Amino acid sequence: MRYFTLIVIALFIAVKSIYAQVPATGSDFKLSPDTATVFFVNIEQRWPGSSIQKMNDTLLTGFQFFDPIIGKTSLNAVNGNIGLAYKSLVFDPSPEIGFRFAPSVVNYYLLRNDNIRYYQSFAPYSNVAYSFGAGKEQLFSVTHSQNIARGLSLGVDMRIINSIGNYLRQKSDNSSVAFQGQFITDNQRYAALFNYRSNRYKWRENGGIKYDSLFTENLEPERNRISINLESAENLIKESGVFIQQYYYFGRNPRKAEVIVDEAETTLIFENKEEVVGEADTTFISVNKEVVGEADTTLISKKKVNIPVSKAELPGRLFYNPERSDFLRHTFTYTRNAILYTDGNPRSGFYPEIFIDSVKTFDSIFHHEFSNEFVFEGGIGRAIGSGKAVLLRAGIEHTLGIYKNGFNKDKNDSIFRKFNRITTFAYLSANAFGVAKAEGKVWVTNGAPFNGDKGISAMLTLPAFDNSTSWGNLTASLGVNALQPDYIFQYHYSNHFSWENSFGQQTILSGKVMYARKFLKAGFNFYTLDGYVYFDQNAKPVRENAAFSVSQLYGLAEIKLGHFDIHAFATWQNVTNTEVLRVPDLAGRVSAYYSVALFKRALYLQTGLSLMYNTAFYGDAYMPALRSYYVQNEVKTGSYPYIDGFINFRVKRARMFLVMKHLNSGFSGYNYMMVPSYPMADRGLRFGVSWNFFD
Repeated sequence: MRYFTLIVIALFIAVKSIYAQVPATGSDFKLSPDTATVFFVNIEQRWPGSSIQKMNDTLLTGFQFFDPIIGKTSLNAVNGNIGLAYKSLVFDPSPEIGFRFAPSVVNYYLLRNDNIRYYQSFAPYSNVAYSFGAGKEQLFSVTHSQNIARGLSLGVDMRIINSIGNYLRQKSDNSSVAFQGQFITDNQRYAALFNYRSNRYKWRENGGIKYDSLFTENLEPERNRISINLESAENLIKESGVFIQQYYYFGRNPRKAEVIVDEAETTLIFENKEEVVGEADTTFISVNKEVVGEADTTLISKKKVNIPVSKAELPGRLFYNPERSDFLRHTFTYTRNAILYTDGNPRSGFYPEIFIDSVKTFDSIFHHEFSNEFVFEGGIGRAIGSGKAVLLRAGIEHTLGIYKNGFNKDKNDSIFRKFNRITTFAYLSANAFGVAKAEGKVWVTNGAPFNGDKGISAMLTLPAFDNSTSWGNLTASLGVNALQPDYIFQYHYSNHFSWENSFGQQTILSGKVMYARKFLKAGFNFYTLDGYVYFDQNAKPVRENAAFSVSQLYGLAEIKLGHFDIHAFATWQNVTNTEVLRVPDLAGRVSAYYSVALFKRALYLQTGLSLMYNTAFYGDAYMPALRSYYVQNEVKTGSYPYIDGFINFRVKRARMFLVMKHLNSGFSGYNYMMVPSYPMADRGLRFGVSWNFFD
């Protein structure tokens, strides 16, 4: 408490100084000279779409959202403590690539092949971040990336979440680490991306509080004295793997370098990127030619020479280009999943049945998967907005999976199953002179446990290039997927749940329209679901034979008015069959910011409020033994605003935040549950810091 008091006093003095300073206006509010820019690439596993993205490692807006499940458009119901299971409040039936075991309750925490970052930094880059708060909540992360040799870059990402929580047996202990690298030959004909990742999550499961009235009527203010349903249950989730992706480019490298020779420095401009090489400082900067280094300068060109990039003598400055086409690609993936659920008291009355052992529950699931994928991609012509006027990608993937279901540690009882799957897929796009771009996708899977899975979709974009800064872009898409249910719905055998089902395929027809312009995005989604499979009120899988539909209307806006910023996301959803699928009618988050630069831009300060809200509905309940959510008709959740107050500030390369989380706690009742029997945390203070290093 003493440290919190010191922090509050220091920040109060900083806020008071606002009134003693003349606020910076207009263009004065810009990045400090003591910054640099780092880019990264995420790998799309099957379809084109990867691009180079800029890291917002100096941006204050949104920095206070320290929880991984909180984002611009992500709205989730969580089990009362950071790092535990969660469920999205926004319906999204998009199928995942690979083995679909169960609807994910951990994806935002995982380091996965599709969210691991391959960094592009010309100087060694590191970031260290740490935050702590009430309930002994701690988050820690480390990032490092650098060039080892010409064309070889290596990096590491590590994330740790450890939080005791306010209620008994609510602890989360999550750790993730990923090592990644990229290698490109001097002639840029060969490129390779590779990573090793390991995720380990250990959750104490309390099954929720036993008597909701102790919380909702505030009969017991000491939260750790409220009785819980499970006193010795735990979930251990492990996911790890290896990823190697190799490219052989057979076409001409379209990327040329424009070398600008100046008396002090040399610059290479690659289409929409620049590489600045100085004697003492090296910085990767954006297209406005503003050099951010030891001094705030602007590049003045003296002489220009066009030469191929491959001949530029820049040791250690070759990176994977995701926008390059005309290649053959091989991808090897190994994934290992291990899940263990234990409970020292199966006869607590929480579970509906006991099948194997009434003394101790020991349910384990192991799944190993080896995958090899071969892809051809080639195109012809060039057009505005894409590298090729016509682009074709076709591929085939073979997957070997081994599934082991263990249910008695002492007797070493288990069930083994082997799966073989072959998936073929193709993608075709055509760009009509930059006016419009049409894209089509098709894929088919043969082999257990997802035999016959297939999908086809088409999308039209007007215009074909990024026109968001002008009158905007309009996209429309139509698709249909026929999918076997996730494997947990097909087969599961454990101490408390057992079934083997042949539900057949569920069909999902989707139609989407979206408009995006500058800082505004709005869209409408429509889904028709036939044969939908879900967990009923007994947490058992059932199939809904009648078709039903889901409609969604959403909007995202980022508005700037002088020193004020307003970021808002909201969605309206309508489900024609609420007996099987429950989502709130309205849900959204709005954040308001006031930003000011102080002390000749040595300190950047931002204060504001953030509000999250969703209308009342029968939110799904949680079953720890399945790590899954199921429908219930007893408790309505929602109709409660969660308000946070925050201060973000930056000094040179360090960013800090101070958040009063849920500051309205107790002011309007005690009905703040997002998951039945799992109250959200009371009001609490959080502090965090993030520090960048470029050497």
